Amino acid sequence: MNAESPSTKRALAVWTLVVLATLTTLTASLTIWTKRQLLDTNEWTKSSSQLLADRNIRDVVSQKIVDLIKQRADVQKQLNRALTSRAKGISPVAAVALESASVGTVNSFLGTAQAQALWRQTNRRAHAALVTVLEGKSTGPLETSKGGVVLDLGPLVAGVAKQLGVAGRLKTNPVNGKILLVRSNELANAQHAVRAIRILSVWLTLLALALFALAVFLARGRRRGVLEASGVSVVLVGFILLIVRRMVGDAVVNTYVSTESYRPAIRSAWLIETRLLANIAIALIAYGAAVIVAGFLGGPSQPARAIRRMLVPVFRQNRAVFHTTVVFLFLATLAWGPTTGTQRLFGLTILAALTAIGIELWRRQTLREFPLESAPAKTLSTGPAKRKPPR
Repeated sequence: MNAESPSTKRALAVWTLVVLATLTTLTASLTIWTKRQLLDTNEWTKSSSQLLADRNIRDVVSQKIVDLIKQRADVQKQLNRALTSRAKGISPVAAVALESASVGTVNSFLGTAQAQALWRQTNRRAHAALVTVLEGKSTGPLETSKGGVVLDLGPLVAGVAKQLGVAGRLKTNPVNGKILLVRSNELANAQHAVRAIRILSVWLTLLALALFALAVFLARGRRRGVLEASGVSVVLVGFILLIVRRMVGDAVVNTYVSTESYRPAIRSAWLIETRLLANIAIALIAYGAAVIVAGFLGGPSQPARAIRRMLVPVFRQNRAVFHTTVVFLFLATLAWGPTTGTQRLFGLTILAALTAIGIELWRRQTLREFPLESAPAKTLSTGPAKRKPPR
């Protein structure tokens, strides 16, 4: 059996690097989404506001808040006190009717700007303090319950109770209205996970870029094709994320939510909480498409050569105008902010560096392909040349 030729081994190494870079890009994308969704207070507050603004979710939250108020107000007991001895028999029916009306009232209140602002403040305060704890810093004002970290919805419940007219009749109970976020015995593991997510989100991104760059560098004679293949890989990762978002969401709802009335709310919550993942996927598709276009513009096709030939005078004689135009277009893209990468310093730095390197390589390729040619000397003549007389 003949040994593999060096070119075959190099090709195998190149495509192995492309596959590894693709898998790393997929992992890095999921890590970035996890970090920003769970550890970014602004993103958490934004998604939380969108959750309460969704009608399906607000229906479930309204019922939960009414249940909390019932636990603290003991509505039926107060009805027994208010009704006469003859009418006390209808207190259970009256309590159910009151609960039904209360759910509608709570739902309407949660849709107001006052409730939305209170919800945002509660989530922002709790999440900022939670991140502080998970990063191993001072806990500050975060409330704990038996060593666990909790989200206190007491102010929101109190605001709803005020709307229902039962604010002064709530029983004091330090447990009601609080949601346990992290248990005390899970806190250390959560802190380790946070540190790992922060580190991986950066280094996996850099590793993916390095693997793609190394693959292109090693592909001598086929660099343009490998560059376009890298763009296709990035686009593929974007579509995989969109498909996973849809399929996993449906699987979670159908498998773990047994109550049919809760499924619309859980489905809406999944789509809202993974909206950032969809944005990352769309950004990857856009970046991959840009890489494919870059490979085409540097290719041997007639349209690509015509574009390069047309830009030769600009590249050679008007470099200042060319670079100014590139900077202007880049800043305009940032102002538009079509992808999440243009809204973060880390992503912005990488995007700017790759754009600058790609544009400069394209300019140098064009100048090598169409070198400056010296014009042939021209002589003017008005008639036939005169012969010199012989000596």
